[in-house]
Amino acid sequence: MSTGTEVPDGATQRHSRIMELLTFINVNEPHGASLTQLQAHMLATYGLKFRTTGEMIQEMAKSGIIKPDGHGYWHLTEKQRLAMEKFVIQEQLDPLIKRIANMRTTDKNREQAMKLYSKLQRIILGTVDQERET
Repeated sequence: MSTGTEVPDGATQRHSRIMELLTFINVNEPHGASLTQLQAHMLATYGLKFRTTGEMIQEMAKSGIIKPDGHGYWHLTEKQRLAMEKFVIQEQLDPLIKRIANMRTTDKNREQAMKLYSKLQRIILGTVDQERET
């Protein structure tokens, strides 16, 4: 049974909220984000209670996704920061892949476009990896 509006399931909703927290922390790097800033942001964005956001932050800290700096600010771990960079790039490339998939041309043209997309993706993601090595 489907109504006119789709409501995301709990896991989808939770994922989007976690990604929002990680994005907020990432945007505030290198300074990081305080617990109060994170709670206020999630209250304004999703209407979450401070306690709920605090529990999410503690869970992410226990799992090693974020870490405190000793001054009351939260930061992404290095591994998570690199994953976020790739995630942001992928979000920018996804609309391109959808446009390629919907092309009303020959299969050969679509295949060539997909090869170019794959090459672009490897170049961009490889550049991110190379920048981290230097």
